[in-house]
Amino acid sequence: MKPEDMLRQALEIEAPWHISRMRNDLGKQQIDLWIAQEAPRSAWFFGAKSSPPQGNERTWRHVNIGKARCIVHAVPPSAPNQQPLPWFGETDQPFTHALARQIAGMFMEGVSFQAICSLLDIPVAELWKFKHNLDNGKAGLSSPQAVRTVTSTEPSNSAVPDPVDPVWEKLLDGSINLDIHALSLKLLLTKFREQFLLITDADVRMLKTHEMQRYFVRHEKLLGHELTQLVQLAGL
Repeated sequence: MKPEDMLRQALEIEAPWHISRMRNDLGKQQIDLWIAQEAPRSAWFFGAKSSPPQGNERTWRHVNIGKARCIVHAVPPSAPNQQPLPWFGETDQPFTHALARQIAGMFMEGVSFQAICSLLDIPVAELWKFKHNLDNGKAGLSSPQAVRTVTSTEPSNSAVPDPVDPVWEKLLDGSINLDIHALSLKLLLTKFREQFLLITDADVRMLKTHEMQRYFVRHEKLLGHELTQLVQLAGL
């Protein structure tokens, strides 16, 4: 397999799209890729050519290539109903769909902002923008390769329901209510419910339920009153 083919496979770039240009001297440990559609082959010419781009070129941060940052330059596809492309990103979003799913998976596992920025070499400002858009329903994750479900890694003697238990979604969409004594939980639940109303993407909603579950796990000893009610409701 040619190096270019390996790179396309690793970055999930499939025909009719191809890498039309590549540079690795625009920044320290950074690779910039220009992606375009292949023009129909002609009987007079051989080899793939890029069709003229229709629209304004945009730039997104893609998944890392080894230790190097990968920056994708491309004109958004014109087909309105096309499935989200892994190397493509949404308007006004800093990351491609593939990187967004990777980051969301780390959020679901409880990885901190600081750790994500350090591991992926991402500026804090870009990560905050991405998280803010998720929380306010301005970004989605749903795709043929959706964010995987993360099961709880907490000790088995914890009384907190599993993160995939339907009780968490019911709590956030207001289907059930708790008698809350802890002010911090009351404030957090109010915030999460406001965000949940704005979120229609199933994977982003799952991300929020995992965040709520982790809060109960971290503060289980302080939330005995609320947890008792939650466990009873989970059994219904």
